[in-house]
Amino acid sequence: MSKDDHDGLRRAAEARIAAKPAAAPAAVDAADMPRLLHELQVHQIELQMQNEELRAARAEAEAALLRYVVLYDFAPVSYFGFDA
Repeated sequence: MSKDDHDGLRRAAEARIAAKPAAAPAAVDAADMPRLLHELQVHQIELQMQNEELRAARAEAEAALLRYVVLYDFAPVSYFGFDA
């Protein structure tokens, strides 16, 4: 993801947050902190795994496109376009 894509995604996410009515912050019990920290770590790892999958899918799509371009460019066929 390019920096421009990331910045655009960040702005869109912040706009969604701004559009939601602000909820009063919930009080967090100190006993819940380890569980909440664990949940945040799990979500972070899930996002990293999804990002890796997306990068792999993008690389596969780019490789397929390159194969198509090479096959198209070197195909022993002529293409003509006719205009009325």
